[in-house]
Amino acid sequence: MVETSELEQFQNFIDDLVLRNKSILDQMTKLQDASARLNRTLSKSATTCGCIKMNIIKQQLDFAHITSPEELKSLLSTHIEGYPCPECNEAIEKEMGRVLFYLAAIANTLGISLSSVLENEKTRTNLLGNYSLK
Repeated sequence: MVETSELEQFQNFIDDLVLRNKSILDQMTKLQDASARLNRTLSKSATTCGCIKMNIIKQQLDFAHITSPEELKSLLSTHIEGYPCPECNEAIEKEMGRVLFYLAAIANTLGISLSSVLENEKTRTNLLGNYSLK
């Protein structure tokens, strides 16, 4: 007997739950809405709570002097200072869950396994290595 992964179990669970938003159009717009809500929650962590600071500046890179992907990675900034407080972290996780919910719903509608998507992406990324530049 093949053991199902946690991701497959989640996808099966979502398949059992989705009733109202069975249309792919509904799922697509709900995923977009969930993504927008996640972005808004991240912004609120900085602007309302202040637990994180977004220090957005131009990435100062001189590609002529960068000798390795590791050096490039060390020079790039996330533009984030600090970490979400427990309340913001909970809100961010909730919105990430909504994104995963609608992504799983779309995958189910299209008959796509998220586990396969994950494995294929790992393979592609591993194949390209540091040159994937995502």
